[in-house]
Amino acid sequence: MSKTSVSNETEGMLCLWVEPWGTDYWMRPGEQFTVVTELELEESPFNVTVHAQGITVWVNSANSSEVVDKDGVVVLCGHQRPGDPGS
Repeated sequence: MSKTSVSNETEGMLCLWVEPWGTDYWMRPGEQFTVVTELELEESPFNVTVHAQGITVWVNSANSSEVVDKDGVVVLCGHQRPGDPGS
């Protein structure tokens, strides 16, 4: 299993995109998410890019991934997306 964690150390909402699927997960200040794949550890399972719109984690060789919060609970695409009901 390969995994990488990202955290929001800003004062506002921050978007985590997971590619190549284009899924988005919104983090409140202080939150941490972990991107997990079922593949065994490899030399470079992820590329991480920080940009003005948020953070992108590119999964290099897995067919799927999950995003979990600090308690290990799976979060769904669009989690806390601004403007969505329940955000």
